[in-house]
Amino acid sequence: MKKLLLLSMLMLLVVSSTMLSGCAGACQRIKSNGSVIGTTNGDWLVIKQSGGLITDVYKLENVFVQSEAGSDGWLFLDQDGNPVHIGGDMKAMRIEKNKELIFSACVEYHQETDTVPYTYRLKEYLSNSQVKYKEPFNGIN
Repeated sequence: MKKLLLLSMLMLLVVSSTMLSGCAGACQRIKSNGSVIGTTNGDWLVIKQSGGLITDVYKLENVFVQSEAGSDGWLFLDQDGNPVHIGGDMKAMRIEKNKELIFSACVEYHQETDTVPYTYRLKEYLSNSQVKYKEPFNGIN
């Protein structure tokens, strides 16, 4: 009798958690984290903007990017192993497919160490690149 009660309670817990979170939400969390339990390293494109201008672009390979608890910030190690905390108006995309194509369409950029705006740096990068684009990131900067 106890086993039947325990089994019933377990089934109720599974069904209620699935209904509350939804299968689509659970699948999306698993895909964005890279695994069912915890988060794994992956390839990421992180773009930070301020006042409508791109201030940072990180092309990250095989890194762990996580949302900081209780804030709109993100935490990761850059390609040189430096810890980076950023927040505000930004986008972090885990790249599962077409990494070379996505990474070739943008350039690593950091406003605090660069002397020109991102659009100039991107045009310069693409003009020297083997890959040619008509309008990369049309509408951004």
